[in-house]
Amino acid sequence: MELLNIFKPTVEREESFEEIKRNYQPAMALCERQYDQDVAAQPEKAGQRPMLETHNEIVLGYAAELVKAHNLSEADKAAVYLAVIFHDSGKLAANLMSHHLTGKEYAERLLQELPPIKQGGETIAIAPELKEKVLQAIERHMNHPFLVKANNGQRFPEPENDIDRIVFDADMMANVGFKNIGFRLTSEKYLNEDIAEASQKGLPALEETFNNVMEGVRVLDEAVLSPPAKAQIKRLVGAAEQIFNYLKVNRIFQAIQDKYSKNREFNFKTIGQAPDGAQSLEKELNSAIEKAAQALRIDEKVVKNFIM
Repeated sequence: MELLNIFKPTVEREESFEEIKRNYQPAMALCERQYDQDVAAQPEKAGQRPMLETHNEIVLGYAAELVKAHNLSEADKAAVYLAVIFHDSGKLAANLMSHHLTGKEYAERLLQELPPIKQGGETIAIAPELKEKVLQAIERHMNHPFLVKANNGQRFPEPENDIDRIVFDADMMANVGFKNIGFRLTSEKYLNEDIAEASQKGLPALEETFNNVMEGVRVLDEAVLSPPAKAQIKRLVGAAEQIFNYLKVNRIFQAIQDKYSKNREFNFKTIGQAPDGAQSLEKELNSAIEKAAQALRIDEKVVKNFIM
């Protein structure tokens, strides 16, 4: 019997998400240190940081799911996870349209400090070939429909291989939901745009903010590249649409907006005058999203990735 055992096929063990996070903690710590430095240089960006960190973890979770559907070497899996960790590392330092280039610069420098990574039972050295794959995936993650539109319709560098596609698709999947609401609420420019548009349409400004984000969400099922991502993202977009409609029909947007208004005026200043400012507003919106999802019987795991 002992001799026969050597002919049994080896079954590849799947890593849990918690194990992936433990193994890649050194890379995450380097990214966090970079965020510390960027916020110290621009304190006004501090409000964006928690949302960015949440987004990064969600992207990593989707990447871990997509990796299972691809036949990658352990080194290529490491390239995926490192690219995900650093893909938005430049977002607090650069503008939206060039954050990938700053992120690529940061990643190139930070990877030099990174010790070998444990991946699937192997120890992966941060070799030049691995670095190049990580940097390429960061540069090629940008073709979100909103960014292409903001770039006058011109596309950014396209994903060219499975590593690029997984990083790109995981990022697109993580943009389904309402996390980008937080970015609009903490940007006076975007909030003013939403207020002006809402005034013309006769809508609450918060509803227009959600409208803007949902416009980008609805086209993400066409943006993703791999069949596993396409299969998942349709379900995610449908769930987001249901929640948005529930909040509209039940006039939740107006009720919340009234709490952050003064003399019927709602703007960046009146939000800031509320206790805890935009953070308080985001928490109230998150609570409304969760209650809507419960009423609609949407999976809690899905909703967890939707909130800010």
